[in-house]
Amino acid sequence: MPQRVRDKNAAFDDPETTRLYLACDQAADWDPRDPRLDRLIDDLDAWEAEHERDSDRLGYRQLVVSRISEASPAWQRIVEVLTHRAERRRIDERGA
Repeated sequence: MPQRVRDKNAAFDDPETTRLYLACDQAADWDPRDPRLDRLIDDLDAWEAEHERDSDRLGYRQLVVSRISEASPAWQRIVEVLTHRAERRRIDERGA
């Protein structure tokens, strides 16, 4: 756990990561059909594609996301779309 806290704190040194954390926080109360979610999903997907090579982070993300998405219909949509896109990338990489 101490390493997770250090990693989380270090992540806030990256302006894009900080922007995405704040955007997700703002999106918690949005309607899941809100068009702003599409842009946020695209931004999150691009960030995740860049960072998904860290398999430890992926497992941790799945654990955390399972709890967070229960709190907000908008977050549920974000998680569903990102999960689908990540699966498609993995399939495309295997086929290449």
